[in-house]
Amino acid sequence: MTADPQGQDPKTLWQDQEPETDPVTLEQIHKLSRRLDRKTRFTPAILALGLLFVGLVIGRVWVVAHDPLSRAVSILTVVGVFACYFMVYRMQFPYRDPAEPAGAYLRRRVERELAFSRGGWTLAILLPILPALLISCYIVFSRPAPLWLKVFPFVIVGLVMVFVAIVFTINAPKIKSRLQELDDLLKR
Repeated sequence: MTADPQGQDPKTLWQDQEPETDPVTLEQIHKLSRRLDRKTRFTPAILALGLLFVGLVIGRVWVVAHDPLSRAVSILTVVGVFACYFMVYRMQFPYRDPAEPAGAYLRRRVERELAFSRGGWTLAILLPILPALLISCYIVFSRPAPLWLKVFPFVIVGLVMVFVAIVFTINAPKIKSRLQELDDLLKR
């Protein structure tokens, strides 16, 4: 450590400096982090309920399926749904290094949430169940049945995907403004 210049008292060095009008405190960053946690707390519960519903449907399909291809679809769907749950959970709650500052961790979480809402949801939600959907299409359209009965399950899946896309598109500007607010707080 170097010696202080002669004639300057360290206590008076910053007296002429104007104080910040709105200084950011560690408590504000923790408050933002808690608010984000409150908003994302129910995501795993909603995903778990979705998994339970998919599990019940897949269990029913497994019981009535008599061919190995339908059972393969059941297994692929369950694996895909668990992969989807894991990817969404990792997006919402990334690993935190104990040495990482709270502000950096919060910024990283909000950045990941923004990337997820801008198209990452397709990788996390659609990609894991895509193989099961494709094999299901093959099975459904290779069997004799009325066209509306063949198309109905895929219309439901399509409507769910459109709903998810709309929700994420609506939330993207809100997340971007939160990221900007956090950046403004961290720059002070």
